[in-house]
Amino acid sequence: METDTEDFGEARRGDAVAIPTGQLEELITWFESNPNLPEKIEPIVMLRFMKCLEYNAEKIKALVELNYSLRNKNPHIFIERSIDDDMTAKCLRASDLLVLPGLTPEGNKLVFFRMVDMEPNARNSVEETKIFYMMSDARFTLPDVEKPKDQDQDQLNESDIADGEIQIVDIEGYTLRHLAYVSIFVLRIHMKFLQEAYPSRLKTMHVINCPSYLDRLISMMSPFIREEVRKLIKYHTDGLESLYEEVPRDMLPNEYGGKAGTIAELKERNIQMMRDQRAYLRDDRYWNVASQGKSRWSWF
Repeated sequence: METDTEDFGEARRGDAVAIPTGQLEELITWFESNPNLPEKIEPIVMLRFMKCLEYNAEKIKALVELNYSLRNKNPHIFIERSIDDDMTAKCLRASDLLVLPGLTPEGNKLVFFRMVDMEPNARNSVEETKIFYMMSDARFTLPDVEKPKDQDQDQLNESDIADGEIQIVDIEGYTLRHLAYVSIFVLRIHMKFLQEAYPSRLKTMHVINCPSYLDRLISMMSPFIREEVRKLIKYHTDGLESLYEEVPRDMLPNEYGGKAGTIAELKERNIQMMRDQRAYLRDDRYWNVASQGKSRWSWF
């Protein structure tokens, strides 16, 4: 995403950088009065949209409207969800999706995914995608960095939000049989939302433990990936040393040579975060657009 403003480009990670005067309040007022949007938005969520587009008001509004347009066109993925659902619980057991603690020196958040149950019929594209965005929506209501005790815990600052996101995907055990269980329809929705409506900049995607038939997997994904995003994907085919050159090793789970904690510990922490936010995730006022007939959306 490009921007016309660079007012905050020199801020150092950890500085309590002030939000542009009045812009957050103005955008929340715009949001709450817009018939194309839900009733409410958390201030920190709006701040994420703002930082993602470097405070360009018109681009922020376009991104916000696209985000909720896609949500309401695909409620089975983005709205109709519960951490207590039996299918969600089953899928959580079949895969590990972790938001890793801390930020990289460049100010980015690490997100990690791997399969646990290697049986192809354990894959569920709808549930896996739903969980990814459920976890994202839950964590987006929280600062990405822990505030120092001497700071006002309720005061929002630009430095509360990560500069971007780095995704690490372990595809060890992934076979060509798994492709039969991938929903092309859901994959298309997921990639469109991630590339065009997600309120965080994707900095890099690292794919580790790649199989010998990697080219066939890439050919399947290629139609859904924009060229500028394709350039952000790095494939690691010979161990993890090349990954360690790209991300801080200590930030990885213990099982991957890091010091962030075991996968079981990290997973439970992330699941508990979603449990804590279950009311928010199911509150229609934050997600549903009531007056679809009045919509001015023009993307489709």
